[in-house]
Amino acid sequence: MLKRVLPVIGCCWLLLTMGCAAPLQLGRSDKEPSDDKRRQAMQYFIKAKVFEAQRNYLGAIVALRSAADLDPTSPTIFGQLAHNYRQIGDPRMAVFFARKGLSLDPQRTDLRRMLIQLLERSGEREAAVGELEELLKEESDNWRLYQHLAYLYMEAGEIEKVGPLFQQLLQREELPVDVKVDVANMLSRVGKQERAEQIYVEILKEQPDNEDAWLGLAELLLTQGKRDEAIVCYRQAGRALPESSAVPYYLARMMVMPNDLEEIIETEDAGFLYRLGVALSEAGKYEQATLLFERIVGMQPTTVEGWLDLARYYIYLEDFDQANDILSQASGAMPDSSDIYLFWGTALEQVGRLDEAIDIYRQGLQHLPDESDLYLYWGLVLEEQDREEEAVEVYQQGLQQKATAPDLWVRWGVVLARQEQWAEAIGHFRQALALNPMQVDALLHWGLVLEEQEKWTEAVEKFTQAVSLDETDTQVLFHLGAGLEQASRQTGLEEYFGRAVAAFEQLLEFDPEDQYALNYLGYMYADKGIELETAVELLLKAVQLDPDNSAFFDSLGWAYFRQGDLDRAAHYLDRALECIIDEEYDAEEQAVIFDHAGDIAQELGKKLEARQHWLKALQLAPDNGVVKAKLSP
Repeated sequence: MLKRVLPVIGCCWLLLTMGCAAPLQLGRSDKEPSDDKRRQAMQYFIKAKVFEAQRNYLGAIVALRSAADLDPTSPTIFGQLAHNYRQIGDPRMAVFFARKGLSLDPQRTDLRRMLIQLLERSGEREAAVGELEELLKEESDNWRLYQHLAYLYMEAGEIEKVGPLFQQLLQREELPVDVKVDVANMLSRVGKQERAEQIYVEILKEQPDNEDAWLGLAELLLTQGKRDEAIVCYRQAGRALPESSAVPYYLARMMVMPNDLEEIIETEDAGFLYRLGVALSEAGKYEQATLLFERIVGMQPTTVEGWLDLARYYIYLEDFDQANDILSQASGAMPDSSDIYLFWGTALEQVGRLDEAIDIYRQGLQHLPDESDLYLYWGLVLEEQDREEEAVEVYQQGLQQKATAPDLWVRWGVVLARQEQWAEAIGHFRQALALNPMQVDALLHWGLVLEEQEKWTEAVEKFTQAVSLDETDTQVLFHLGAGLEQASRQTGLEEYFGRAVAAFEQLLEFDPEDQYALNYLGYMYADKGIELETAVELLLKAVQLDPDNSAFFDSLGWAYFRQGDLDRAAHYLDRALECIIDEEYDAEEQAVIFDHAGDIAQELGKKLEARQHWLKALQLAPDNGVVKAKLSP
């Protein structure tokens, strides 16, 4: 466990600690050091890494300079010197050592990236351009580097270089569409508008639902003064992308006078008008929004979606009674549409009218007795009301009508799992998978049952199967990561820990603001005492997203404790203890927080306070042998 290191004062302490390092003799880099000198250099390098972990960057620099004197052929040592000089705010020396490292190993892309950042921050854009051009030779498929270089060209007043740079990129085979969109955006900004428009049109021929291409093309038309054509473009985009919120937003910004809406009102359907009306309302253009909504009300829907758009309008106004009337008319006009009953029931659920929602699902089943989703939604409402036996009866009724409904088998299994009927629950999940091998929920809940039984490796197997079916399902990825971490504790196998890290990293790629994943991964690192800077970064973000979560404060405090920063550790554990009163945590979770608070207090020399925290932890978790040992005389 790393202890906090006091700030370094003066040079004498450094000399006493590290010995006297002679000035670097950089001219010797062509001479290979002896094995003995390499070993000594490595010892200094290891000392430097310890200092870095304690955030004592001056100490690290002294150690690394001694290492560089002994082995001036190591690009790693010079790279680490550059890193530490950057940490203490000395960009000149950081640049010097980064260049030295690159002269020894031009393939060190990490050093070149650091050098580019340092040069940019120092205002040396021409030098940064040269280094970035060199980096592109090593990473010619990295689109972000082209984009970065284009920005530098523009900042340096060399706009004429941007077009040829992107033309070189566009000639690459299998260039991702999102990259093509970004290229078009950049070309538009540097005056290559004809070429940019051509790229947008080519993309939309292949992918008419590409929102970014539509928005880029409309913006391009606006910059050319083609306002009417831009409006037409947004309207086409709105039809191609009925779920987009961005398209109505940008179109609403262009609606200035009431006559701007005349053609739109006459030609667009209710769904389009509804979405645009909402966007106009959010933009404060209430008169124009009213025109659209009045038009919608005056329409007689002829499709299911038309009825639902009209109902959505009244729900948006929070006039739920009127929405109810509209949906009643809709069900009369189209009694065989399950979408109407499902939308209607869900809308009633959202305002807490659960018994009415159940009546709607029953009404729908009178017309559609084999519609499994209606049984599913009905059962879920009963589960929400803790009427589990009635929910099971609904699922059984649905399966009598349609035995091939895997979702109903899964929900029935979930109810059995809550009743701790583990074998029966697994039997139902197995039945669901027999009907549909792609049933992710069945595998997820099967894994959760195995978790409850602490069969971690078997649970991991089920979660892994679920992820193989849908690698974007963040809920499954979370449980996979958690299961792997528990399996690593149970078996002691590092392989499981590494896979757990990979699962959480994959999850955070899909959802970078999943605060629970941020906390779990950060705490994993902190508890293991590794990647502590990354742990703090992850946990600070989790706390920012949920600033009242005591578990997050505990994790962050524990990470700082592992770093040896006891003041910050104590601060965040105090916050955790303050918040724990207002949150629902089981006894074991609370015990962990009190245990951590005790460890930190003990390290600060507050032995009585530490003992009080440990006694509280033991009261909450009487079988915790680790805490018992801490309380032993």
